[in-house]
Amino acid sequence: MTRPDQKRFERETLHAVLAALGLRPDEEPEEGEAPDFTMPIAGRRIGVEMTMYQSGATVEDGRGRRQVESEWDRLKAAGEAFRRDRPDLADVKVGLMFRASVPPPRQHAAFLEEIAAFVRGHASKLNDKDLECWPLSFSTPLMQTYLRTLYLRKDRFAEWYTNLTGGFVARPDQTIAQIVAEKSAKQFRPVDELWLAIQCSTRISEMMLELTGVEDFDSVPSLEYYAFSRVFVFTFTGAYEWRKGGSWRKLTGDSPAAQGPSFDDLKNVLSDPEWLDDPDGKAMRVATECLREKNETD
Repeated sequence: MTRPDQKRFERETLHAVLAALGLRPDEEPEEGEAPDFTMPIAGRRIGVEMTMYQSGATVEDGRGRRQVESEWDRLKAAGEAFRRDRPDLADVKVGLMFRASVPPPRQHAAFLEEIAAFVRGHASKLNDKDLECWPLSFSTPLMQTYLRTLYLRKDRFAEWYTNLTGGFVARPDQTIAQIVAEKSAKQFRPVDELWLAIQCSTRISEMMLELTGVEDFDSVPSLEYYAFSRVFVFTFTGAYEWRKGGSWRKLTGDSPAAQGPSFDDLKNVLSDPEWLDDPDGKAMRVATECLREKNETD
């Protein structure tokens, strides 16, 4: 994410906080650093620090999942450019199931050539059903090193996908307290009250999913000893607030951003082929089913 994109994202999160609380600052929020925004509300100077939630999960080789997701983004972009110059690959959907990490950038070109050669070698076998290929059929070094399985099939809307975009989604737990503790160690400009907003994204490493609502936050350790008087957490399905001296509550407001996606939105994201073709995607489908049942009973 570029710096301008990050600041725009932070401002959208700030607007979601204010909308969820039904507050309007006395003046336009002022951008800065530590905290990211300051604003006067009812005669008090409020500072709001922003951060992205990170689960801290790792892949099988011990590397952070967030870093590996970013590396996959770079490899996928390289693959899209590679395919544009090779029409014979345009209608072949490729599922790259990695053992753990993806090849580093210096190996992207060689890895993509290995995949292309493998696709061409199996072109006569391809149809609209997945052709599942295992390491015993890989004869090139990078495919043998990095891939656990490869899926191929004909598809006029073909894209390359991976297991790295699926997996287990974090629930509210001690990670929230760890983030609050880490942010509390910063040196902040003087304000009357300091808030922290923790935003989530659709990346597995940056996603949090509560299944029973505010009760899920009972597993979060106490935040009383840290620098923030309020902590806001924007999960995939809703917005939650903790106040010093109080407890967690689910926020309500007029802003859709403050409430998170609807159940239909969640279903659409989790039904994406990049989730469903992933062996670990079972956890996501279970979560979706739980949410569906909860929605029917509410």
